[in-house]
Amino acid sequence: MVSPAFVRTLPVLLMAALVACSASPRTEVIVVVDTDLAIPDAIDRIAIEVTSPSGATREAVAVLGEGEPAPPRTLGLLPEGGALGPYDVVARGLLGEREVVARRARFSFVPDTTAVLTMHLVTDCVGQDCGTRTCGERGCEDVARADLSVWTGTPPRLGETPPPLDAGVDAGPDDAGPEDAGEVDACTAEICNDADDDCDGRADEGLGGDEVCNGMDDDCDGTTDEGFALQTDLENCGECGRRCVFRNGEGICNAGTCTVTSCTAPFDDCDRSGDNGCETDTTASASNCGACGNVCRNPERVCCSGTCARGC
Repeated sequence: MVSPAFVRTLPVLLMAALVACSASPRTEVIVVVDTDLAIPDAIDRIAIEVTSPSGATREAVAVLGEGEPAPPRTLGLLPEGGALGPYDVVARGLLGEREVVARRARFSFVPDTTAVLTMHLVTDCVGQDCGTRTCGERGCEDVARADLSVWTGTPPRLGETPPPLDAGVDAGPDDAGPEDAGEVDACTAEICNDADDDCDGRADEGLGGDEVCNGMDDDCDGTTDEGFALQTDLENCGECGRRCVFRNGEGICNAGTCTVTSCTAPFDDCDRSGDNGCETDTTASASNCGACGNVCRNPERVCCSGTCARGC
């Protein structure tokens, strides 16, 4: 299931070797873990546990802190004995022996494809109880993951949206990956539409419960997602499940767009994108030194405590 260099593949620096070692298509999933938790005060290790379809479980641990590579950390996984899935993954942020935060996922490999599974660990998930679901950067989410993304050569950071692996669902019962037929799967989850979506001979069975924000008519009243204000809802901003997360600052959902309203110094929203919050540390950014747009133009200067200087 996992290469012999399981623990040693965690640092980002080895990622290029993972994808360049073979010219032929590789069936692989790269687990990427980033975090906004303070290192090493809040967490000092990341542990990734992988359980294969046979029940075999293996774990990799990455140490965080001074002298160690900064997140995101990556781990390359190969299918065990050709079995594509399902595989269960748990990513944990640890402080000493104590678990601070955890996130779970279940996925299947896509044949002849290097895919990315993001397992970012965020402050908002510390102490969050999602029941049978799990906590991610946009709140509680399903454990089963169909949102594998394309490996571009660079691990996606927290706040970034990597390109999706597939444009939609295929004609067959299972999604087959990058090559899309542009047709709806033969059998899908039941929705309220007077049709037998899941091919069990019944229509709309088990529906009529509470409405949730998911683009479907869950309570079968003829209206979809009623009660959810997508233009102003921080949990569903612009679309269901799009949660505004303002790292290092505060903001609102305005007209369906996550908008930063204030930043906590020395951070600032230099890219003017509410999706990643106040992303820039103006004490250390050579492109935004002391303030957004203030560039240290002399190549011999660095940004030191918000001032362009020869060194810190």
